[in-house]
Amino acid sequence: MADWSLLPKDLLGLINGRCSETCFEIVHFLSVCSSWRSALPPLSYSRSIGFNFLLPLFNHESRFIGGDETHCRLKKIQVFLLRFQTPFGADCLLVGMSQSKSGKLKLLSPLDGTRRYRYGVTLNTLSSQIISLGDYYEIKFNAITTRRYRTRRERYTKRVAFLQEEDGKGFVVVAGVLGKLMMCRSSDKTWTKMECPFYGYRDMVSFKGKFYVVDMKGRGRVFVIEPSLEISEIQEVTQSHETFDERLVISGDELLLVQRITPGAYCHEHKHAWFRLFRLQEEKDQKRWVRVIDLEDRIVFLGDWNLCYSAKELPGMKGNCIVFFDPKYSGDLLVYDLRTLKTSDACTQSGGYMGAFGRNQESLLSCGIVTAPDHEAASMIRQVHQVHFK
Repeated sequence: MADWSLLPKDLLGLINGRCSETCFEIVHFLSVCSSWRSALPPLSYSRSIGFNFLLPLFNHESRFIGGDETHCRLKKIQVFLLRFQTPFGADCLLVGMSQSKSGKLKLLSPLDGTRRYRYGVTLNTLSSQIISLGDYYEIKFNAITTRRYRTRRERYTKRVAFLQEEDGKGFVVVAGVLGKLMMCRSSDKTWTKMECPFYGYRDMVSFKGKFYVVDMKGRGRVFVIEPSLEISEIQEVTQSHETFDERLVISGDELLLVQRITPGAYCHEHKHAWFRLFRLQEEKDQKRWVRVIDLEDRIVFLGDWNLCYSAKELPGMKGNCIVFFDPKYSGDLLVYDLRTLKTSDACTQSGGYMGAFGRNQESLLSCGIVTAPDHEAASMIRQVHQVHFK
């Protein structure tokens, strides 16, 4: 048997450059032998297996200060598409992955933060094609809250917008806390409170070196935040008060604004809701939203993290659709067809959605894509409670 530790360094460098783009490939690379582990240079934020970074506590209110915690914890969650073959044809699985303090990797549902794979469930990365779909970041912190006349310190998790600096050595984070937007650089020892012309936000992303934030008014009011803290506004797309939810979705080199419209401001009935999409168009120094009627072969996924991907890469799914969770029943996965303008249950419409969100457990277990202890095989995913506030 060949001694892989004796591989020439120049050839080892070529392998490292070609085969360590995702965290799974890096794990395979590091597992060969100790000399290969020492040959791998320090990983950047974009290539790291897990990313845990300590940031200073929020300092704009006393409720965040005190207790045992001395920092906020920034975590990276990577999202992957696993494609594999079953006796009945091609199937796929969407999975999120993060790293715990002990260094162990955790499997998550990428769009619904309340659904996580149980402890003991493991993922087989050798028998499927793995495609990286991107990543998102969360920040964990403690805060003092008062509920029903009781004051206590609670643990919170909040998704943030993350932007790597041009030199690749640092990053900038924007977080929304109690309606206030805060910015922090990796080199800073404090958060900077931004003076924004709005209160509260629905969604935020980083796109082409800037932060984009949509406010709570439901009129397509989006603000652009520069790393220098300069804030500008893109002209809103509607004067209607019918919008129930608005999301910002990155699709390749495009930024999409997705509006969910309902008959009334507080209507949760998905059968009477529809969607409207816009694409950001940039001309010189001007930005405006252009209506999008057809997504062609793409599918938009809306959840704790938003995603747009080609249906050609997702077995059993069709394009020009929007997949989302019913806000009234978080476990219900729904699909809105932009062609027919109708909403239906995703899992009954196509088995592809069941597989992608880990609901076809028998297929995953029988194909060896995941393994689980016998007593947990009947329910690999558990429902957890998370506290969020804006």
